[in-house]
Amino acid sequence: MASTQSQQAKSFWLDHVEQWQATGRSQAAYCRQHGLCQHKFSYRKRQAGFRLETSDTSTGFARVQVDTCIPPSVSGIGLSLRFNDGISIEGITESNLALVQPLLAVLR
Repeated sequence: MASTQSQQAKSFWLDHVEQWQATGRSQAAYCRQHGLCQHKFSYRKRQAGFRLETSDTSTGFARVQVDTCIPPSVSGIGLSLRFNDGISIEGITESNLALVQPLLAVLR
């Protein structure tokens, strides 16, 4: 049976993992803000079964959903990006890609 101290440690880390999830911040930023060791945080997060895609664990790939309901006459206007928070960027073409890249960096 786990000791009281071990249970308290598990509860402490689980509370922090749940609070971190709610912030939407990076794991590193959350740990700095709360004075936590990022390695211990990562270990406890994995122990608790959290498998989240964050900037810390990103593979470099993004999930893309293709909207098949766009009429053919509209589909020639370029690429459109819609983020989960409601922000959308439309009309991305090769000619304006240099403007879009810094914008995406700011939005991340």
